[in-house]
Amino acid sequence: MSDQNSKKQILKSSSIIGGASVITIFIGLIKVKVLAVLLGPTGVGLMGMLLSLLGLGSTIFGLGLGTIGVRDIAINRDSPEKVNQVRKSLFLANIILGLLALILVILNRKYLSNWLFDNTDQQWAICFVGVAIFVSLIGGAQGAVLQGFRKINEQAKIKIIGAILSTIIGLGLIWWLGDEGIIGFVVSVPIIGCLLGFYYTRQLPKIRSVKLSWSQLWPLWKSMVTLGFVYMLSGFMGEGTKLLVREILNQELDLTSVGYFQAAWSISMTYIGFVLGAMAADYYPRLTETINNKKQAHELINQQTEIALVFAAPILFGMLSFTPVVIHLLYSSDFIPAIEILRWQVMGDILKIIAWPLGFIVLSLGKGKLFFVLEMSWNAVYLLLVYFGIHYFNIEITGYAFVASYLFYLIITYISVAKIFDFKWDKKSKQLIIKIPLIACVLLVLSYVNIWLCMVLGAISIIISALSALKVLDEIGVNNNIIKNILKVGR
Repeated sequence: MSDQNSKKQILKSSSIIGGASVITIFIGLIKVKVLAVLLGPTGVGLMGMLLSLLGLGSTIFGLGLGTIGVRDIAINRDSPEKVNQVRKSLFLANIILGLLALILVILNRKYLSNWLFDNTDQQWAICFVGVAIFVSLIGGAQGAVLQGFRKINEQAKIKIIGAILSTIIGLGLIWWLGDEGIIGFVVSVPIIGCLLGFYYTRQLPKIRSVKLSWSQLWPLWKSMVTLGFVYMLSGFMGEGTKLLVREILNQELDLTSVGYFQAAWSISMTYIGFVLGAMAADYYPRLTETINNKKQAHELINQQTEIALVFAAPILFGMLSFTPVVIHLLYSSDFIPAIEILRWQVMGDILKIIAWPLGFIVLSLGKGKLFFVLEMSWNAVYLLLVYFGIHYFNIEITGYAFVASYLFYLIITYISVAKIFDFKWDKKSKQLIIKIPLIACVLLVLSYVNIWLCMVLGAISIIISALSALKVLDEIGVNNNIIKNILKVGR
């Protein structure tokens, strides 16, 4: 595939997933605003704790099988029989693991409530989280199949339709029941995602049925779990770290502080999702298919880095320059402490976007132990900085630690992939990797010196970076009269 065609493929995938993300972000903005008004910081904090438990449980009991399933399907796409075996074994494994998770969560509901909230008042809510874990694992199996087949349109539809339906149902329950409706909000997301996943996987091309006995399933499961277990541990650390950070804030400060952190974290994860979602949906399977062709893989990695940075830059600059406006619009004046956290999380997100294409190299090579070590480094640095820094920097440490941990992660990940895969950034990638963080640093400093000057220069940076993105579209042959006319004015 030529350089232009490859970039077009990346752009096409990014535009589909990105377009879906824009819609879900818009829906998310409405959802966040309504939640802030209906629940306040304390209610948002409670929801954050339950969502963290859901994420942690889904990661632990998922055993990393979704990641391995994507990889196995992408590698064996030309072997229908093998793909069918992977699909069946993945689905059955997730049903068994989901039931195990549900039973264990219900049996330990009192302990979990006491651990997370220092009381036993949330036992019923935790039981429903167990149901959500079960459903999310089944939905995750369907999502892995769609991702392995690189069904970008279907994944985008699940994002959009799922966001709309879960928002309507979830907000309706909170409006009707108040704080007691929070658990309905949490559970509605995986249930709707699972139903949509079933609908779209049933539309995949029919392949010859292969009967699998338990004796045949066991070797398949063993192979998947052997590698998947390491990825599960990595995911467990990530979800565990988020939960522990919330617990530290709750213990050292209060549940309201958890709400501030949840507010900044939700915004950060929402707007960056359009970039990272595209990488997971298309780039990871494509890289897995080409990983044995080092030259082709190197080109793909650099292209993905370039496209991701160019098209994320306007959003990153906008978020950094107008953070106070964003917090006031999406939440309320009660969430002012989240402003500083979000500013620094944007800086960390820039480093995250640079690092993620490198991390997928390790995944595609199947280097589970190395992937675990790299993920552990981020989690350890982040958690330790928050734990030891909270007494000196208060809640703002969560933002400072986010930047420091991703800087460390980026450095050691680049050193690792350079060693095991002889990878180097090309000239274009290096220029972007220097330029975008430098502009962001200037805007960050200005936000402390003069917020109005920061907004003015931020607006200029947004316009210039948006024009650069349009120029890239023009260079790779995207024929659009509107783009051409805008570029003429820009020149």
